[in-house]
Amino acid sequence: MESITITAAERKDLILGMKRERKPCRRLRMHIVLLASEGYSPTKIARVLYCSRTTVYTIVGRFIREGQRAFDDRKRRGPTPLVESSAQKLVEDLTEGVVPTERGWLRSRWSCKLLALELFKERALVVSQETVRRVLHRLGFRWRRPRPVPPPKDPIEKRKRLEEILKMLGRECSFFQDETKLETNPRVGFCWMRKGKQKRLRTPGTNRKVWISGALQWSTGRFYWVRGERKNDELFMKLLEELRSTSCSERQRLEVAVDNDSSHTSKRVERYVEDSSGRLCLHPLPTWSPQSNPVEMIWWGLHEAVSRNHSCKELSDLVEFAEVYLEERQPFSLKLGDDYEQLKRSPP
Repeated sequence: MESITITAAERKDLILGMKRERKPCRRLRMHIVLLASEGYSPTKIARVLYCSRTTVYTIVGRFIREGQRAFDDRKRRGPTPLVESSAQKLVEDLTEGVVPTERGWLRSRWSCKLLALELFKERALVVSQETVRRVLHRLGFRWRRPRPVPPPKDPIEKRKRLEEILKMLGRECSFFQDETKLETNPRVGFCWMRKGKQKRLRTPGTNRKVWISGALQWSTGRFYWVRGERKNDELFMKLLEELRSTSCSERQRLEVAVDNDSSHTSKRVERYVEDSSGRLCLHPLPTWSPQSNPVEMIWWGLHEAVSRNHSCKELSDLVEFAEVYLEERQPFSLKLGDDYEQLKRSPP
């Protein structure tokens, strides 16, 4: 076997690449080259790595001739694949960027059978759906659930609303508002259990729920909340009445940042704000931006500590549990999200 000589820097990079490599075949080839550069014989390398001497000779010879390309897979031998490269490109383009309805099919997504029919229509290529499945896997596609995403945001409108919120926070009576829901049917969360024994989580026969509407006073960290059977404008106005009666003096103006839910923008709410004689002012948060509302972190902590895997049989017990948790955490010390931090930085 020909000898291999590599520098210390090349050896270090090769060891690092071998540790990070995920494909076993490439990792084996790197390991063979490293051992061969250390002066190990082909027999000893084959015994240590549980491979044949022929493999060792082949990889060492390829490394001497090709260098780093010796770690890559060689072109497969055998007959020409039924789905050639141009047909594979068609399958890739269809799967990534074309909706079946654009091609005249009454389907919302591509299946292997539908792609096989499209290949027959476009290329007169007769293949089975399993052949198409193998082609998709070879191209790196997987059958998975898509991730729903919100509609695109208007950056100018978002920045304008965030700037208004930052101005609002400079005043004493400024609040962030949001709602959440408590249910007797517990939210399922991770917990410790013995291996092989899945813990049972009892659920009620009839699920009952209650809505909590809360507001965080930013200057003090004090959190106010009310509860109701439904998430509607009545619950929101009940919270506003609570803020007016307990949080600030009658001469101070209450600034409340709210999301764009219909319960915050109804006609009744508009009339309620108008009748307050300028005492109330609502500031809309950017659409589809829960990270711009710090109250979301309060709800996250509440559900992590109370709602997940709870054992409360009665709704009243669950509400009491949640209210004790919120009262003990007073005052809350929260930070603004990344949206506000990026807003404070100067534009590039």
